Amino acid sequence: MDTNNQIEYHHSMSIQLRWMDADAFGHVNNTMYFQYYDTAKMDYFRKVCHEIVDKYAIVTVHLEADFKHQVYTKDDEVVVKSAITRIGHTSFTFRQELVGRDGEVKCIGETIMVLFDTDKEQTVPFTPEWRKTIESFEGRKLS
Repeated sequence: MDTNNQIEYHHSMSIQLRWMDADAFGHVNNTMYFQYYDTAKMDYFRKVCHEIVDKYAIVTVHLEADFKHQVYTKDDEVVVKSAITRIGHTSFTFRQELVGRDGEVKCIGETIMVLFDTDKEQTVPFTPEWRKTIESFEGRKLS
């Protein structure tokens, strides 16, 4: 994952930190970051490309993260910024940043996902209409 690549994010979502998210020292457990990312992904899909999620499953095939700074439940407020950065034939790359209120990037995550027809048990290609909808929202061509 290229963490130096500047992405323009058009989707963001505030995340409520919960007491149960932290360890005994008040640090948010690293596994929670993925739950925050999933929450923001669902919000993105509902707002940007609901016609896809209404018809097909979106399945994670690869997930990675670079943890930059700790998050504390006591003092921090965080936002997840999300963008689709690449669309292939059946897969796409979803990039997210967990950002503190001071603008500090706490974590960068990248997920490769596929559209999946659960009835046929196979991946589904992106239609030109779906690609156009996402590219319009992202403000750039995606390949």
